[in-house]
Amino acid sequence: MDFNQGRTETPDKNEDEEQASQDAEALPEEVKEEKPAESKPKMAMPRFSLPKIEIKSDITQKIVNTLKEYKRVIQITKKPDIEEFKTTVKASALGIAIIGAVGFIIAIIAQLLTGK
Repeated sequence: MDFNQGRTETPDKNEDEEQASQDAEALPEEVKEEKPAESKPKMAMPRFSLPKIEIKSDITQKIVNTLKEYKRVIQITKKPDIEEFKTTVKASALGIAIIGAVGFIIAIIAQLLTGK
């Protein structure tokens, strides 16, 4: 792709050097020191940078972490004995009964207040 299409003038070396020195002044000291002593040939291209997109690795990492959690849970679980199962069923039934009773009482109070 030719970014110079339609340009009739060539950039002056002095303008490029001034721009490079301004860019170097705007950089922090750590970045300035990392620049090599050799100068690379200048190209007349627009200055922009694309963000690094790592969607695949991010999604893959989330899936792997989730599968590891599932594996860990399955490894530490065991089949409950009959007593533990009965206790769990009793506690669940009691919770369902309490929630149903509260809902029933609220429905009766609502009917009494509205008069229907």
